Amino acid sequence: MMKFPALILSAFFVFGTILTANAQRKLIFEENFKKNQLQKKWLTMNGSWEIKEQAIYGNKDSNWAILLANKPLTENYILTFSAKAEPNTYLFEVMLNLNGSKFLGILLNQLENKVAIEDRSLFGNLENRGSFIHTTGHIGTMPKVKRARQHDWQDWKIQRSGNQFFIWINQEAVISFKDSSGFVKPKGQFGFTFNGKGAIKDIKLWKTEGFDADSPKDFKGLDLLKPFFIFE
Repeated sequence: MMKFPALILSAFFVFGTILTANAQRKLIFEENFKKNQLQKKWLTMNGSWEIKEQAIYGNKDSNWAILLANKPLTENYILTFSAKAEPNTYLFEVMLNLNGSKFLGILLNQLENKVAIEDRSLFGNLENRGSFIHTTGHIGTMPKVKRARQHDWQDWKIQRSGNQFFIWINQEAVISFKDSSGFVKPKGQFGFTFNGKGAIKDIKLWKTEGFDADSPKDFKGLDLLKPFFIFE
């Protein structure tokens, strides 16, 4: 049997301990929709929502179908899920860091074949139906990219690292955003909206710390559409 010097073994264990201490990803929320009813994990707003086949299906009313998680986001996180939007659905949107009525929206625009990041506001009473969403006046100043539409299930990954956001769809780096002005508030809720019909499944939220909370060094999204100006 091969024997290693005590000094080498000691260095190996110390190095392993440092890596473990500085790279942490903890699963803090998971939803597979195995039960055919929404529990206290979710708040439904606008539209109708139905659980079937381990997914939740939304259908808008006169405005939107809005689903909010009763789980606060952490300072740094990774959110993954699968979603599909029906062919006639105008928008699918991911709501991030909802504080009060303000949030960061990741918009999959099927009418224009674009993915966009916008500063958004939710108007209305969170306890009642009839709420709806608007961009808060900075259309054209936030990043947008062209992306061909797809109507099957797509796998999303969203990472927040400090004041930066990174979005992948089907393992493709799509778009990123650096919040230099600090308008995105920490923590808050996350959720999903459809301006039409669609479905969501396999939702997981990780709290990240250490190396896992660092920005991905090799991220290169799609070419930005012009004009693009930094939000001030």
